[in-house]
Amino acid sequence: MSIGSLSEHFQMTLTGFRKHVRILEEAGLVTTEKVGRVRHCKPGPKRLEDVTKWVATYRSLLEQRLDHLEDFLERTKGTP
Repeated sequence: MSIGSLSEHFQMTLTGFRKHVRILEEAGLVTTEKVGRVRHCKPGPKRLEDVTKWVATYRSLLEQRLDHLEDFLERTKGTP
């Protein structure tokens, strides 16, 4: 679909929508192609499932680290 057609489904300006599409394109989630004066958008080589797996992995790691920090702070609470 064209970026203009896609932007009609969201409550944002065309300029704002283009910025979002550019970020998604940089992440590999969408690709765009200019045909005449119209830029068309389609799914990119990366899929959201890949990104979701990556985020879940790092979320788990961060949660473990925060749990360890919480345990440490509880153990050392009140010590000078």
